[in-house]
Amino acid sequence: MSVSYFTASGQPSFTAYAVTVGPIEWMAPFAGQTAKIMFRQAFQQDIDSWSPAALDTAHATATTYLLVREDDFSSIGGGQHKWNRYFACTPPQRIEYSSYAAQFPGIYGKRDPLASTTQAKTTFDYFLVGTLPTLAQESRLVITGTFDQPLLAGSGYLNDGGGTLDPTSPSALSYMASVTADVATSSSFSITAEPQTLARWEGNFYERRTVNVKAK
Repeated sequence: MSVSYFTASGQPSFTAYAVTVGPIEWMAPFAGQTAKIMFRQAFQQDIDSWSPAALDTAHATATTYLLVREDDFSSIGGGQHKWNRYFACTPPQRIEYSSYAAQFPGIYGKRDPLASTTQAKTTFDYFLVGTLPTLAQESRLVITGTFDQPLLAGSGYLNDGGGTLDPTSPSALSYMASVTADVATSSSFSITAEPQTLARWEGNFYERRTVNVKAK
């Protein structure tokens, strides 16, 4: 029986080696992004000779793309199997917008804490193992030595100090300046609503998530 397959120039036939049996197929892992970030390619090999390739192995020709997984295995007879190898590069930063329900701080002598929905900007940044970032906290309401809680916890009051009041950080004045800036400028999102998080995206690439919202 003859077997037809796609093969790169100079690669071996089906023996103990994994060989390509299809062209590079580009993928779109993120909605709204057209950058060439990830692709897959079909391979074939003797079942008994197969062993997993190491993550971060560079593609033979697209050398800036690293192996992130092997998947879609299927037996095709004759002691052979076929599967896909997936390769990716570090994705560019991406941003998504949404609404966000929050408990905004009160302003001493002017208003109680405010429950409201605001606009949110979620930023995703990508890192390869070995270059993982330090993660930042959410914005916090602090009175030095006595009080420290998330700014959007909904139970604190901001003030500018004076009299018997210990000044808060941020102060009422600086916070209201942030409210004004966020209203006036579409790209301004003054509050970090949540601690940054880090999670695996593909292979040894990790995704950092940062949520910023407009102050109210």
